[in-house]
Amino acid sequence: MKAFIAREFVWLLATLVLAFPLAFIWLSAVDLVSPAPAYSPDEKVFVTELFVIAYAVCFIGVYLFRLVMMAIKQVAIPA
Repeated sequence: MKAFIAREFVWLLATLVLAFPLAFIWLSAVDLVSPAPAYSPDEKVFVTELFVIAYAVCFIGVYLFRLVMMAIKQVAIPA
C-alpha cells in the first residue's frame, strides 16, 4: 500500500510540473504570450485567468492520460 501511495504522489508531482509548460505552450499557440506585451491592466488579468484555466485543463489532461495508460496496461497484461 505504501508503494501505491508513493507512486501516486510522484505522479501528482509530475503532473503539477508538466502542466505548467503545457499551459504556456497552449497560450503561446493562441499567441497570448508575446515577448513585448502591450496589454492593458484588464487584459493582463484576462491572460492570467486564461493561464490558470489552461493550467487546470493541462493538469486534468495529463492525469487522465496517466489513468488511460494504466488501464491499457491492466488490460494488455493479464494478472
